[in-house]
Order: sequence, then structure tokens, then C-alpha cells
Amino acid sequence: MKRLMVRAVMLLAVLLAVLQAGCAEGLSLSALLTPTPSPTASATFTITPTPSETPTETAVPFTATPGPSPTRPPSETPEPSPTITDTITPGPSPTASLTGTITRTPTRTRIPTNTRTPSKTPTITNTPTITNTPTPPAPRLSILRPGLLSRVVSPINAEINASPGDDGRIRLELLGEDGRVLYREDIDYSNYRGRSITFYPVIEYALTAMAETGRLQVITFDRNGRVIALMSTELVLMRVGRADIYPPNITQEPYIIRAPQEGQAVSGGTLVIDGLARPVNDSPILVECIAEDGQVIAAKELTVEPPSGMLSHTPFQIEIPYQVNGPTTVRLSFRQGGERVPGTVALSSLLITLQP
Repeated sequence: MKRLMVRAVMLLAVLLAVLQAGCAEGLSLSALLTPTPSPTASATFTITPTPSETPTETAVPFTATPGPSPTRPPSETPEPSPTITDTITPGPSPTASLTGTITRTPTRTRIPTNTRTPSKTPTITNTPTITNTPTPPAPRLSILRPGLLSRVVSPINAEINASPGDDGRIRLELLGEDGRVLYREDIDYSNYRGRSITFYPVIEYALTAMAETGRLQVITFDRNGRVIALMSTELVLMRVGRADIYPPNITQEPYIIRAPQEGQAVSGGTLVIDGLARPVNDSPILVECIAEDGQVIAAKELTVEPPSGMLSHTPFQIEIPYQVNGPTTVRLSFRQGGERVPGTVALSSLLITLQP
């Protein structure tokens, strides 16, 4: 019983010591009585028995082991006022999946750059030397089929390229070796005046001999009946047999006139002609100035050698004296005659005006 009382006294002493220490630090009673997870001060005492018969209670001096100093409770921190913030909630990330549809990904296309427009400043280049022979034009009239010395039988299936005359007509003729007319037809192509056309006439003829030389020719006329152009080809006409067709031999204009030009007026009594020629045979070229009534005002023959080397035509120059009383429109024509069949085989012309 006494031991219990001693223990109680000792506990009260410990409590008083603790209370005094808390008051010294300024702690409240509730804070001291509230248990904390930190280690608390504990009093250690030892009761030692004595050998005397009458046990005497020796009080062991109480030593108080101070625990950790209590900490002040944290002061109340005011809660921050709520701030409204737009929060972007990311959606579900795309999930790669294999599908049956092939989607083409557009490639990057280069944007064209601005290219500067070339200025109008002329560029100096080496100009080739102009030769005496320009690029020769095609004949005004062409017999494309049959060609020179083709062997034909009646009927002849021809192919002709021509431009109708001033009267809108194109004349076809087939002559025998003595100049007689075996076939003649004036075809009206007035709807094609001023244009070049290709047509395919069928030419029939009759012979008394088994074969002879003939000439097929195409002619155009102006309003005064003067020949504008004429082109022909010699053929071997057969009564019977098998035809043998050759290609044409005249594919370029035989006579190219550089001066005077179409419609030019010439004065002074002398006509100077500068041109190029590709003779169709060995006969001389006859140059004529033909008035509207068909009268020849001036004429002169010209002999031109065939072109040689790289030349397609042979250049020439000729002077023709003339005499007129006033401005006179004439047709300046260049033509050659035939060697086997009489008559003109090729002719080209242009209109000029002769003045005193």
C-alpha cells in the first residue's frame, strides 16, 4: 500500500514538473495534455532495498529529463481565392490502326518562282550571209501526177494543184506530138478564187498510132485573156499497154522575180529586171511585156545556165528598153518553149506599170 502511495506521489511530482516547464514556455494546458507522436519525457526512479530489518524508504532524487521543446502550432494561412482558369483538356490521342483504305499524303509542291520577262532590247547575233538564192517557193501550178515521161493509157488519172485565174477558171489540155489538141476542159472553180486547191481530173484521149509523145498542161488566165501561169509535163501516150507513172520533176517555181515587184511602176524607158531562174529545159527564156489588148510592147530573150553547186536557181539581170506614151499596165511574163511538142511549156507572170 505504501508502495502505491509512493508511486502516486512520484507521478504527481513528475506531472507538476512538466506543468511548470510548460507554463514557463507559455504552452496551453490542452497542448500539454494532447498526445503527440514525438517522444515524451519520462521519469526514471529506482527503489533499492536496504539490509536493515526495518526497511526504510530512501527517496532517490528525481531527475527530470527534458524532452524536445514543444513547437508552436502553425499559424493559420488564409486560403487563396479561387482563380478561374481556362483549362484545355486534351482529347484522346489518335490511335494508329490498320485500315483497308489507302490515303495519299499530299506531297510538297514547289511554288514557281517569278521569272523576269525578257526586255525588248534586241540581242546581237551572228546573222548568216544572205545568198543570191532564197528559199524557192512551190510552183503556182503543179502537176503532181503523172510526172515527166510517164507512160500512160486512157483514161489518165491526174492530180493537179492550182489557183484559179481571175475569171475563176482552170484550163486542162492534152496535146499530141504535133501540137493537136487531144483533150481540153475549162473547169470553173470560182468559189475557190484566190486559194490554192488540189483536184483529180480524169482525162480521156484517143490515138490512131500505137504511141506518141504528148504534153499535159494546166493554164490560168486574167480578165483580159492573158496567161497568168502555165505548167506542163511531157508524157508517153500509149494506145494500149500498162501505165508506168513517175514522180513530178518540177517542184519549185522556175522563175523568181525580185525586181520589179507586183504592181510597181517603172519609168525612164528601160526596164531593169533582177531575178532567179531554174530553166525547165535548154531553150532560152523569153521575157515579154504584154498590154491589156494582147499587144507585146517589149520583149527580149534571156539565156540562163542551169544552177550549179548548192544553188537551186541561177541569178540573172536583164535590161529591156520600152516606149510608151503614158502609164500602161502590162503583164511581165517569163516563158520557155517546148522541144518535142511545140508551144509554151512553163510560164510565170506579174503585173507592172510602164511610164514614159
